[in-house]
Amino acid sequence: MKLLALAFLLAAPALAQAEDEAHRLDRQRTEQLNRQAARTVAARDDRNDDAQRAYRAARADYERRMAAWRRRVAACNAGDWSACQ
Repeated sequence: MKLLALAFLLAAPALAQAEDEAHRLDRQRTEQLNRQAARTVAARDDRNDDAQRAYRAARADYERRMAAWRRRVAACNAGDWSACQ
């Protein structure tokens, strides 16, 4: 029994080192995946920025055209028949 305990005590540091190595490799892989995910998110945000800018420009153009249309309708209703066409 004492021999078995001695064998375990001698093997324990080697097992701990192997486990520590596995944890180190796991941590490195996790950090690599986190960096990759951060790059993916940054690329997505860049694409979204372009889409948001395009949407705001299209919305501003729409608002300008609607304002002009409302002015023509108001002029037509006020009797300016040339604005009715």
